[in-house]
Amino acid sequence: MATHGEDRRPCAGLWNTPMVYVNGDVTTCCLDQHLDNKLGNMAEQSLSQIWNGPTNHRWRLLHVLDRYEESGPYCGACNWRSAGAMPHDKVTAYLEKAGETEALAAYRARWGLPS
Repeated sequence: MATHGEDRRPCAGLWNTPMVYVNGDVTTCCLDQHLDNKLGNMAEQSLSQIWNGPTNHRWRLLHVLDRYEESGPYCGACNWRSAGAMPHDKVTAYLEKAGETEALAAYRARWGLPS
């Protein structure tokens, strides 16, 4: 059951817009001015490693499962419309590629998407 409104889909920001601060800190959101959703620092890892790492993957899955408050300290309180919603075809392609079959089935069922 949706906990954030029937129309809230995963945030496109978690897939499309890494935010890199001048010191190399990487976060998931342009609204995250205090680095509450900090993923890492580019002095320690590449942007690709940070952005495609286990923390962001887990947060993406939690968005897919409508568990936003668990996907980083900032997401549960977000107005969520700022970055826009991730298109269904992009979410399902990501889940398929990642082998996340249970999350994919749950997402398709929630949104009435074909298998």
